[in-house]
Parts: sequence; C-alpha cells; structure tokens
Amino acid sequence: MRRYFAPGSYFAVVVISSLLLVLWLIWLATEQPWLGLKLGVGADGDVVIEQVSHAADVPQDITGARLVSLARSVNAGSEPGTRVILEPRDLIEEPDSIGSAEELQRFFARQDQLVEMLRGGPVELEIERDGGRAQVTVGPAPTRMIAEIPVQFWLQVFVALSGLVIGAWVVCLRPRDAAAWMFLIAGLGLAMSSGAAALYSTRELALSGPIFTTASRINSSGALIFGIGMVSLFLIYPRQIVPRAALWIAPLGIGGILAFVQLADWPRHLGLVPNAIAAVMAVLLVAIIAQVVVNRHDPRARAMLGWLGLSIAVGAGGFVLTSVVPTLLGYSAIIEQSTAFLFFLLIHVGVAMGVLRYRLFDLATWSFGIVFYGLGVALLLVLDAALIYGLSLDRAPALGVALAMVGVVYLPLREAAARLLRHNRRLPAEVLYERITEIAQAMPPTRQQALLQAFWTDLFKPLKITALKGDDPVQTTLVGDGASLILAPIAGLTALRLEWAYQGSRLFSSADLIRAKTLNSMIARSLQQHRDYAEAIADERLRINRDMHDNIGVLLLSALHASTSDRKDLLIRQTLADLREIISNPDQTGLPLPQLIADMRAEIIGHLEAAEIDAHWHDHALPDLFLTPQIMHTLRCFLREATSNIVRHSGASTVHINVSASADGIAVSLCDDGRGFEAANVQSGNGFKNLAARVAQLHGTFDLQSTPEGTRISASLPLEHPMQDATPNENIYDTRAAE
Repeated sequence: MRRYFAPGSYFAVVVISSLLLVLWLIWLATEQPWLGLKLGVGADGDVVIEQVSHAADVPQDITGARLVSLARSVNAGSEPGTRVILEPRDLIEEPDSIGSAEELQRFFARQDQLVEMLRGGPVELEIERDGGRAQVTVGPAPTRMIAEIPVQFWLQVFVALSGLVIGAWVVCLRPRDAAAWMFLIAGLGLAMSSGAAALYSTRELALSGPIFTTASRINSSGALIFGIGMVSLFLIYPRQIVPRAALWIAPLGIGGILAFVQLADWPRHLGLVPNAIAAVMAVLLVAIIAQVVVNRHDPRARAMLGWLGLSIAVGAGGFVLTSVVPTLLGYSAIIEQSTAFLFFLLIHVGVAMGVLRYRLFDLATWSFGIVFYGLGVALLLVLDAALIYGLSLDRAPALGVALAMVGVVYLPLREAAARLLRHNRRLPAEVLYERITEIAQAMPPTRQQALLQAFWTDLFKPLKITALKGDDPVQTTLVGDGASLILAPIAGLTALRLEWAYQGSRLFSSADLIRAKTLNSMIARSLQQHRDYAEAIADERLRINRDMHDNIGVLLLSALHASTSDRKDLLIRQTLADLREIISNPDQTGLPLPQLIADMRAEIIGHLEAAEIDAHWHDHALPDLFLTPQIMHTLRCFLREATSNIVRHSGASTVHINVSASADGIAVSLCDDGRGFEAANVQSGNGFKNLAARVAQLHGTFDLQSTPEGTRISASLPLEHPMQDATPNENIYDTRAAE
C-alpha cells in the first residue's frame, strides 16, 4: 500500500527540530566563561578593549586600553608566572583562513588554554595605556548572559534556521522534484555552516578546544555540503544538462574532498576548504552559464534562472558594496564577515523562489525595478562621495546636488531603458478603439473571431494562438507560470489561448493579465451593445411589418370594399394617420379602455357592414381603466386582423364580437358562422402568427377554434399598471368621428 505524503506533518517536524537545535546553540553560547569585555584588533595589530559591559565586575576605566596578557590570579592558586600573551589571531572569526596546519593546532591549543584559565577563577589582566602597564584582577562569570550575546550571533542563527526551514518547505511543496531535494541539501549545508560559525565567530575571547574543533568541522563540512547541493541542483535545473551518470560527479568529488579534510589527520588539511569552496563556486558558475545557454530559447526556464540572477545581483552586490568596496578604498568594512551570511540567505531565497517557480511571470518587472533602483542608490552614493571628497562640499549641499543629478539625468534614462527592455510596445488608444469597433461591427461571427485573434496577436505577439473548445467555463488567467494567457469567451465568441508573449522573448505578466481582462471586458461590452442595437433594429422592423400588415392592410382592404366614396376617403385618411403613427410614434401613449373600445367598435362594424356581414358587438360595463400603449396596440391589432380574416376568408354572414374586462385582464373574442377550416391542416399565414406573437409578448393567451359551422378567435390580455380617471392623449386621433 502506497504511503501518503503529508507535507504539513513533515514540515512541522523539521521546524520543531530546527528550533531545538537553535536552543542547543544558544545554550552552548551561554555556557562559556565571560569577562564582560568586547575585544577588537587595533590599527597596530594589538588586542584592544573596545567596551566594558556594565553587568561585569570590571572597572569601566579600562575601555580603550590595550590588553597585553592574561594570567591566573595568585589568589586562585596558580603558579607564579603562568601568563598567556594575547595575539590578534586569538580573535579571528574564521580559523579556516589559517593556512598552516601547525598554526591551526597552536590556535586551537591556545583557545583551550584560555578557556581553562577563565574557568579556573579570578584572572589578572595586563593592560597598557599611555605607555604604562597595569594589572587588573577580574573574576570571570561561569556563564555568559544571554543579553550579552552579540547581534551577529542571532543573525547567523537566523540564517541557519532559515536555510533549513526553506529547504524543507520547498521539498514539502514539490516532493517529487529532484531539484527540490538538491535545494534541501544546500539548505542543510547552509544551516550547518552558519550555525557553527555563529557559535565560534561571536565568542568573547575563547572557546574550549572540543567545542571549537567540532564547530569548525561542522562549518567546513556544511560549506562543502552546500556546494554539493547547489552544483547538483544546477546540473538538473531548470533542465538536465549532463548525462544521468555524470550527476554523481559533484557528490563524489566534493564528498571525497570533505572526507579527506575531516578524516586525514584533521585539521592538517583544513586549509584546503577555502580553495575547495572557490573551485566549487567556479563549477557552479559554469553550470549556471551552461543552463543559461541551453535555455536561451525557453522563457519559462530563463525566468526560473532569473530568480537566481536577481538574488545574486542583490546578495553579491550588497556584499561587494558593504565589504569589498570599502576595503579597496582603505576604509573598514561596513558590516562584519559574520553578518555577510545574510547576503547568502538572499541568494538562497532567490534559488528557492526559482525552484518553486514563484510568480515567474512578474520576475522581469521586479528585476528591472530592483536593479534600476539599486543602480540609482549606488549612483547617488558615488556622486555624494565625489562631491564631498573631490569638491570639498558640505554634506547637506552635496546630497542635494547628487539627488538633483540623479532625478534629472538618471531617472528619465531609467524609464526609457525600462520601456525598451520590457518590450512595452502598446497599441495607441485610438488604434485600440478602432480595432475594438471593427470587431464589434463585423459580420458574420466567423469574421469577428478572426478579427479578435488578429487583435490579440498584434497586442501581445504570441508565438501561438489557438481557439479553445468545450463547454466548461473559462476565466481569463495565466497558466504555466505565465507561459500562456487564457482569454475567456465573450459574447458567443470562442475562448483563446495565447502562448509565449512577444515571440517567446518573455512570459506573460500580471500587468498583461490585468490589461487582457480590461480589454476583453471592453470588447465584450462593445459586442453586446452592437448586438443589442442590431436586435433593436430587427425588432423595430418586425413591429413595423406587423403594424403594416395588421393595421394598414385591414384599413386598405376595407377601403377597397367601401360602397361609397365618403367611406373610402375616410378609410384612406385613417390609413394615412395610422401610417404616420406607426413610423413616427412607435412609443405612443395609451388610452382609457372605454374610449379605445368605442373607437374600435365604430371601425370594426363599419368594415363588416361594408362587406355585408351582420355585426353584433357586445361589451359589458367596461371600467375606466387606462391601458398601456402595448396592451392598447395589441388589442387594436387583434380586432383588426381577426376582422380582416373574417372578411377575406370566412364567407360568414354574421359575426359576434365580445369584449369584457375584469381584475385579471381583458378578454376579447370574434365568432362567425362561416365555413370554417381544419386548423391542424391549414398553414397559418402572417396574420395568425403575428396575433399569437403579439399576445404572447404580453404574457396573454391566444386561441383559435374552427368547425364547419364557424370559427372562434379569442385572446386574453393582462392589465398592466391600471390607472383611474386618466386623461386621453390629445395627439391620438379620435376615430369616433368615423361614426
């Protein structure tokens, strides 16, 4: 049965174990004898008392004096004359820099001797000041106060903890990625090296031989293990560049050096460690360069390597500016060597982000910003120093002039370079508007799809653009670490996938995603607005067609069958009035129900009598309800179209028209005694279709029943927004004049 990998549990175990190791380091650092002095090396190479702790049993006035030697106090029972002359090498932070094996042995022996002396009771400090010497008896504390541990110790412990925890975090996130495990090995090496260095590089004066030698072994081993992890990592990340068998070269080669240094008469060969580390860094640099060359056409891999480049630029650049440059200029380093582990932590974090492929698509933007701002700060410092030391300006004016020069010259150049390097070639706003309008107005949809793809191609210049198929909902998003940009479907057009921006020169970024969402939304709104406009035109054409058929056609037919010229003239004038109303007043105002029924009664009875059909009109105490224009128009069209069909097709001699109103709505029906027809077999013309459609739009019901004894056409219309005592619109013609 396959075991389940629980990342959270493993990560918790690593974190707890790391914290326990930190506590152990703190305990070791505090379990050392303590004088209460901060010692340093003076300009003449002498050991100098730089500071005296207020918590120590030491006179404060010895600050600044040269510490010549230590000896056991006679009161402690030591032999007279037992004295250790202090040397600058006793304060060295990193013993690996001592090249000679004999000198290393002597250094560790002196450290052990000094600790034994401090643990033996009171000691005599021989100090020198103003050419004279004096002895000061001090009783060392058996333990070092935790508050007296220097900041450098905590910084190195933090680096050690971070290296191990970050490595475990990366493995828990990508447990099946070999690069993640190599990174964990590098993190373990960094933790070993930094943790051990924290213990001995921040000692007050001496550390016992067994503890110091063990810490030194761990430190040198950690440095080489870090090299094993990093070299192996970049042989397979982002792409494996050597055969599988060659992957063992780094572990075996560096591991062999490690074993030789640790096992072959240690510390005789400890001096090989700095040279081995330099060689490992050279191999690492070659591996990184090889990765860059191999992956030069792969934007995702270049972005992964970009994290390393950015971290090296910040980490190594910070180390050079704070440690190397001041030394070359003859000044003391801004930060001590023990603090330099923070810069290595920056590099470690950058590699972690690359292995995790964290926001690769935004790396270019961040890189440009950090690099350019870093150059700006460096330029500001150089100009400030040049004005102060070269032109002898005061500090305040020099800083102001330097700021002005950076603002006037550097910042505009930075913006121009950023636009060029980022390939930020954007289409002008007027071109975007023109292209979006062209897409919205194009016909048919296939043409719109082609124009849409051409638009995104010109905007982002992807290597490939494909239409996505499927019914699953798609959101506009970045996939594949920014290798692809997915565009959501809009207004019925197909979703698109854009791959490798700007002909594969970079990944899609968050800025590209925001811009794509904005433009996609604009195109969708433009398409929908144009389609709404086209549908409105089609609906208006259909309305005019229906009104022409239902109203104008009926009136002209009645005029054609009119028996007198006066009747014919009246119907033609009514036709012209309706025609003007249909064309120029589509949103006409409604009428009260009794007025509309009175108008229609005169009109319909006139049509039927002209066709020699006996008409019987029935309405039942209609309420004075004000009809909406839609209901009024539908009711009028229903009566006219039904009357027209009876006159033309029924052969009836009698028609009964019934109109009634209730709280539920208006009911109207026309029944004739004509020959009827088979409703299922008769192909309905535009008249019946229009009537049914009009009634359905108002959520009413339409019914048609026909037998050989006659036909019944009926409809019910709901009442919308009834209003009492409404005043008729004076712009609507009054058909009662036709009576």
